[in-house]
Amino acid sequence: MQLKLDVPEQTIHLNPRRFAVRLLLIFVLALTLVWAFFVVRWYLGNTLAEYFNADDRGLEMAQLAVSIAPSDPLTHWRLGDVTARKLPSDQIGQVVAAYEKAASLSPNDYRFWMAFGSALEQSGDISRGEKALRRAVELAPSYALPRWYLGNLLLRSESYEAAFAELQSASDADPELRGQLFNLAWRVFGDDEPQSLRAAVGQSTQTRAQFALYLLERERFDDGLNLWASLSEAEKLVNSSTGRQIIETLVAARRFRQAMDVWNQIAPNEHSQAQLDQLLDGSFETGISHSEGAVFSWQVQSQQQAQVAIDPGVGRSGSRSLRLVFQVRTTLAEVNVSQLVPVRPNFQYELSYFLKTQKLESAGTPVWTIFDAADNVALAVSEAAPTGINDWQRVGLSFKTGAKTEAIILRMTRSACGEDGVCPMFGTIWYDDFFLKRTN
Repeated sequence: MQLKLDVPEQTIHLNPRRFAVRLLLIFVLALTLVWAFFVVRWYLGNTLAEYFNADDRGLEMAQLAVSIAPSDPLTHWRLGDVTARKLPSDQIGQVVAAYEKAASLSPNDYRFWMAFGSALEQSGDISRGEKALRRAVELAPSYALPRWYLGNLLLRSESYEAAFAELQSASDADPELRGQLFNLAWRVFGDDEPQSLRAAVGQSTQTRAQFALYLLERERFDDGLNLWASLSEAEKLVNSSTGRQIIETLVAARRFRQAMDVWNQIAPNEHSQAQLDQLLDGSFETGISHSEGAVFSWQVQSQQQAQVAIDPGVGRSGSRSLRLVFQVRTTLAEVNVSQLVPVRPNFQYELSYFLKTQKLESAGTPVWTIFDAADNVALAVSEAAPTGINDWQRVGLSFKTGAKTEAIILRMTRSACGEDGVCPMFGTIWYDDFFLKRTN
C-alpha cells in the first residue's frame, strides 16, 4: 500500500522594482545621516570658533573647534588669531600655518588673505606677505584695511612711493585713518621739503585742508598756511569746518592777523568779515551770528542771572541794541559778553559806546575792560555803568597797543563790589554804537 501526500507548491515572487526602491531609500537615508553628521560637526565647530572666549582656555577651545570642523576656514582663522596672542613670537610658524589653511579653504575671502599676509611679514617672509596682501586688495579693492595693511608693509620695506599710494587709498575709503596717514608721512618726511609731505598724503581737497591743520598744530605755520592757501575759494568754503579749527589753532598761537585772514575766507557773508581797527557789528544792526564759532564777532552767552539778547525794539542810532537783564541775588563774577578785535601794534586808540539803564541797582555795575589778546594784560577800563534810570549817554576810553599786539579783547566785567564777595545786581542795561578809532 502506498501513501501519497499532496503538498501544495509554494512559489516566492520577488518584485525587483520594490527591492531597488528600498535599497535606494536605505542608501539615501545613510547618505543623509552622514551629511547631517558633517553638517552638525561643521555647525558646532563654526559656532564654537565664533563665540568662544579667547581669554578663557582660548587655545584649547580653538584647537577643539578645528578638530570638530577641520574644513571650516573660520576655525583655522580663529586658531591663528588665538595662537598669535597666546604663544610666544617664536611660534609664528603655527600662526602662519593656521592662516594659510583658512585662506586655502576660502580663497575668495579677503580677511583670511589679510591675516595670512600680516603673519608672513611678521615671520620675516616679506615677499610672500606682500603677495598675500595684494591678493586681499584684489578681492576687496574698495575696502580700507587691506590697502592699509599692504601700505604699512611697503612702508616698512622703504618702498615709500608705493606705500603712500596704498595708504592714501585706504584713508580715502576710511577718513578716520587720515590722522594716522599724516603721522606716518610726518615720521618719514617731516624734515624734508613740504612737497614731499604733500605728495605723501595725497591731493584731495579734504586731505589738503586737514593736512594744513595738522602742520599748523605742529607749528609749521608757513607750510600749513601755504597749503591752505592752495585751495580755491570754493574749496575753502566746502572745508569751512576745518577752516574754523585752523582759526582756533592760530588764535591759540597768538597769530591773530593770520587767523583773521582765514576767517574772512570762510565767513558766511561780507558783514561777518573782520577788519583791522574795527569792531564787528558795533551797532547790532547786521543780524550776524553771535556765537562761539564766530571768532571775530560778539561772543554772547546768556545765563539765568544775566540774560543777554539783542533787543529789536530799542536802539540809539538804529532799531537794535544789546540788552542785559540782571537778577543777581548773591554774586556774579563774569558777564559772558566779549569780542576779539584785530588791531595794529604801537598805536593809540579810542573806544566809545553808548549805554542806557532802567532801574539798575548794584554796588558793582558792569564795566568794559580792554585786554591785550596776546598776554591778557588789561590796557584800559571804562567807568562803571550808572545806577537808576538813565537815557543814552556816551562813554569813551583810550588805550595804546604794545609792540607785539595783534588783537585786543573787549570784555564786559564788573567794578569792585565789597570784600565779602556778595554783590547783588538788578535791573536792565542797553549798549549800542560801539566804535573804535586810531588817534595817532
